Amino acid sequence: MFMQATLNPTQINQGVSVAVAGEVFDTTGIPISNAIVSIQVTNPQATSIHLAVAYSAKDGTFQDSFVIASNSPGGNYTAYMVADKPGYDTARVTLTFNYSSPDFSMQSSTILLALRQGDTGKVTVTVLSLRNFKEPVNLTALNLPSGVSVQFNPDSLTPSGNAKVTVAASQSAQIGNFTITLLGVSGSLIHTLSFQLEITPGPIQATFVVIPAVVVIALIAGVLIQRRRRRSHKRAAIDELLKASEADKGYVATARVIARLEELRATSQVDESTYQKLKREYEKRLEKSK
Repeated sequence: MFMQATLNPTQINQGVSVAVAGEVFDTTGIPISNAIVSIQVTNPQATSIHLAVAYSAKDGTFQDSFVIASNSPGGNYTAYMVADKPGYDTARVTLTFNYSSPDFSMQSSTILLALRQGDTGKVTVTVLSLRNFKEPVNLTALNLPSGVSVQFNPDSLTPSGNAKVTVAASQSAQIGNFTITLLGVSGSLIHTLSFQLEITPGPIQATFVVIPAVVVIALIAGVLIQRRRRRSHKRAAIDELLKASEADKGYVATARVIARLEELRATSQVDESTYQKLKREYEKRLEKSK
C-alpha cells in the first residue's frame, strides 16, 4: 500500500490553518478505501500539537486540518502520517511545514474590570511581536455597552509594547456584566482579546437646591412670628389664670386655679419656672383657705 499527501497553509485570525489532503492506493495505482490514516503533528521543539485519525474514501482520498496558533514558535512543523488496512503493507509519509510568517499577539492585564456608575478603570494591553513582526498595530474597541467609553494611549504602536486603556462608565451607564472586545489591526492581520466588565450602581448623588435670599429671610421671619405668637398665647393664658385667682381666693376657686395651672403646663403654655413659682404660691393659699 502507498500513500501521498500535501499540506496547504492559510493565514487566519488565530494563526495559520493547515489543510491536509492525501490518497491511499495499491501498487497498481488503484485507490484503497477504508484505510485508517493516523496523523501526528509536532512543533519545532518536537512537542505534539495535533493528533487525528482519518479514513480513506472510496476513491482512496482522505482529509484533515490543524492550526498553528499565532503565538507558536517559528520553525519546522512535522506531520507524520501512517496508513493501515488488513491485507496491505503499512504506508508512511512525513511532511514538513515551515512556520515563519511575522505576526503579533495581544494580552490583557486583567480578565475582569469592576466599575460603579460614574467610575473609570485602567487596563494594560500588551502587543507582542512574533517572528520579528515590526509593523504598526491600530487598537480599537468593539460593541461597547451603553454609557461606556474606551480610550487608548497610544491607539497605535509597533510591537512589542504596551497601551494604557481607560474604561469610563457614565452615571447612566447600563448596569450588568459585559464582554469588552479589543481589536488589533495591522494590514491583513487582525487579532482580538476580551475581558469582562462589571458595572454596578453608583453612589446616591446629593442634590443641592439654591434657595434665594428673599425666601430665606421670609422663612426666618415666619419662624420668629410663630415664636412671638406662642409667647403671646402663653402670656395671655397666665394673665387669665392670675385674674381668676385674684377674683376669688376661696378654697374651691384656688383648687380650680391649680388644676388650670396643671393644664397649662401639660399643653406647654407655661414655662417650668413660672409653673413652679405659681404652684407654690397657690398651694400656700390653698392651705390657708381650709
